[in-house]
Amino acid sequence: MKIRINGNFVRLRLSQSEVTQFGETGQVGDAIQFGQRSLTYRLASNNDAEVSVNFDGENITVSVPKALADDWIQTELVGFENADQSNVRILVEKDFQCLHKRSGEDESDNFPNPAA
Repeated sequence: MKIRINGNFVRLRLSQSEVTQFGETGQVGDAIQFGQRSLTYRLASNNDAEVSVNFDGENITVSVPKALADDWIQTELVGFENADQSNVRILVEKDFQCLHKRSGEDESDNFPNPAA
C-alpha cells in the first residue's frame, strides 16, 4: 500500500492483493521505520457512516463504511473520497500500472492500466 500525504490530503493506493486482503479481513496496512520508531498506516472497514481518518501519534487509520468498501472491492470503481473535506481530504484508490515503466519498480501486483 502506498501513502501520500500533502498538506491536509491523505491518499492511499492499493495493489490487487491488498484489495483482496482488505476484502477478506476488513483491513490492510503497512509501516515505515524511523530508527527506533515507526509510523503505521492502515485502511479498515467498519460500521461508521462516513469515510474518516484518525491519527493517534503513531498510527494513521482511514476508516471506510463496509457497504462502500464492498462496492469498491467488487466493482470497477477506481476510488472513493470522504464527503466532508473541510478538515482532511481522503482519497483511496486502486493502484494502476504506470504507462511508462520505471526501472527498479515492481508493478506486477498493480491493476492493469485501462489506458494501456
